[in-house]
Amino acid sequence: MTIKTSEAQHLSSTDFAYQSIQGLILSGKFIAGQRLIYANLEKMLGVSKTPIISALSRLERKGLVSYIKNRGYYVSDTHIKNPEQVGHSENQPTQGAPNGGAISLPLSNDPFAPTSLNSVVYRKIKKLIRTLKVAPGQKLVYSDLEKKFGVSKTPIINALSKLESEGYVYIKKNVGCYVKESQPDEINEVMEARTCLEVSNVDFVMQHLTQADLIHLETLQKRYRAHQTAIFDRTKLIANASFHLHLAQMGRNRFMVRYIRNLYEWLEFRVRLDVLPKERIIKSEDEHDQMIEALHRRDADLLKSLLKKHLTATTQYHVVGRSAG
Repeated sequence: MTIKTSEAQHLSSTDFAYQSIQGLILSGKFIAGQRLIYANLEKMLGVSKTPIISALSRLERKGLVSYIKNRGYYVSDTHIKNPEQVGHSENQPTQGAPNGGAISLPLSNDPFAPTSLNSVVYRKIKKLIRTLKVAPGQKLVYSDLEKKFGVSKTPIINALSKLESEGYVYIKKNVGCYVKESQPDEINEVMEARTCLEVSNVDFVMQHLTQADLIHLETLQKRYRAHQTAIFDRTKLIANASFHLHLAQMGRNRFMVRYIRNLYEWLEFRVRLDVLPKERIIKSEDEHDQMIEALHRRDADLLKSLLKKHLTATTQYHVVGRSAG
């Protein structure tokens, strides 16, 4: 079974496990003499036992691991002078890079490290939800997802568990997994949290504000204004989110940016876009300009007031529109 990493290339579960374990050994995350436990590798990489055994067998032939009968595989006490060359034998292309370039391997025990199979499947399912390829309330059938992505059940289960913790799906015991439908009060709470975070982030923005930040924010605002539309469509939504996310990034606080971005992603496919009247869209454009002016004046209190008013004004439309719809 394979999972797509680009339009041109595929990586089998065995190749993925081989390259990942090799990377962990060469990076020193797995040390000489360490026992490699199947269950831990299955959880870490999100693949079944079979490709892990095949991968370890290949690594044994390379001298990176040793097999001790009735005990298992251990990392060999091997010193490699040129580790960059390891893994390019057997004419095997590596994952995801053009022309067989090297993969960025997971270098931690995080089962959702960016290149882990868990993470790949998680991002693919999340994209299906955010782009409405699967609708709120729709059941996500494990076998369908396995077939669609060419993976085993394990990374599907791990990905759905993470999506459940983020509020994208819910799992009914002995029934299955469903895309979560949002209620008006839930949307209202998320929007309140967004307002609180963005307003609180203003102090960080003022501490780190640069001219380059302002220039880029003004560019994003021009794009937002340039898209004239009778309804708040997806293009307008993305332009608006880009403005607010850059404003958040100007505070140079990674955690605030992460939380604010997560809230925008959560709201992206849950709010109705047709509920904002034309006059409110125009007013929101003017409010963005007022925020930029407050930044030029380095007036934190004014910016906080404008942001709170701006975000609160749109909340009522989305919540009422959702309950009416």
